[in-house]
Amino acid sequence: MDIFSLTPTSRPSISLATFVPEPILLVDDDDLHRSCLKEFLERRGYVCVEAINGLEALDVLRQESISIIITDNNMPEMDGLTFIEQVKQEFSHEILPIFLMTAAVSNSVRLRAFKSGVYRVFEKPLDFQELCYAVDWVSKFDLHAPISTKSSSA
Repeated sequence: MDIFSLTPTSRPSISLATFVPEPILLVDDDDLHRSCLKEFLERRGYVCVEAINGLEALDVLRQESISIIITDNNMPEMDGLTFIEQVKQEFSHEILPIFLMTAAVSNSVRLRAFKSGVYRVFEKPLDFQELCYAVDWVSKFDLHAPISTKSSSA
């Protein structure tokens, strides 16, 4: 059957530019949690870069262009909120969506997070689908300017 002038052997020739998004930085000391989140995001077409704490994540930001940060709060070396504050200080000229995940949600954590520019706080255990929807929303409307190593060295 011929639908819209297409036969099983013919396909419309559409030239689409390949879009490769800037990576999402996943920061969490829990390997299993981080790998599950990475898998959810990669199945949606995102590219992910991983770090196990805030110090490692700062090194990643200095070396790679990143579009979104998703960080846990409770981590060794440097916790998520301190990491976020460092990002805002070091990359103050950048606009970057940041999501915070934490098992210990309190009003003080939420207040500190929002004062630091966090878009949204997610409580653990995490609803991966809900977080993916938030990432989709930010990506769809291009509400960010990726941290680029080119602009941070200027």
